Amino acid sequence: MTQRRPRLPAGDPAREDTAGDDPAGGGTGEVPDDVTAAVERVLSAAALLWSRADQGLEPAVSPIQLRAVEAVARFGRPNLGRLAAELGAIPSSASRLCDRLEAAGLVVRENAVADRREIIVRLSKQGERLYSELTRRRRAAVREVLAQLSPASRGRLIDALTEFDVAREGQDAGSAEAVGSRTA
Repeated sequence: MTQRRPRLPAGDPAREDTAGDDPAGGGTGEVPDDVTAAVERVLSAAALLWSRADQGLEPAVSPIQLRAVEAVARFGRPNLGRLAAELGAIPSSASRLCDRLEAAGLVVRENAVADRREIIVRLSKQGERLYSELTRRRRAAVREVLAQLSPASRGRLIDALTEFDVAREGQDAGSAEAVGSRTA
């Protein structure tokens, strides 16, 4: 089975003469520019689709606040250090972010049972409702696009995305120790 290479506009700088190249890169680590550019375009379009689904949420939250709500939902009851690491922020910035989320009624901070010095963050009922609505909107937006694909295309897409995620997780594992010092 041959793989179809994504089409690039004639003026796209990523378009090069790659005739004879393996479109998938053959697992050698080399990926043709047109494949990289096509994935970049799709991810950018997906991010836009995602962001449109986020608009109009009540209460209104900033993108970083939304990322924090998602992280707390994903991890259940992370401590401040884990939340900071997930956001690529320093703990004091994550703490200030939690101040704002707590004031908005979206999270609750508690002392850990095992170590009273450790602060645990969990979603409040309002935070759970916000996260549930966010998830519903995003899935609806993605479902609309997926409905336009054939079942066979959806199957190939899920296979490719699964493999992409496994490769990404391998990269994440190698850089887990390198926690950034950005502020939240």
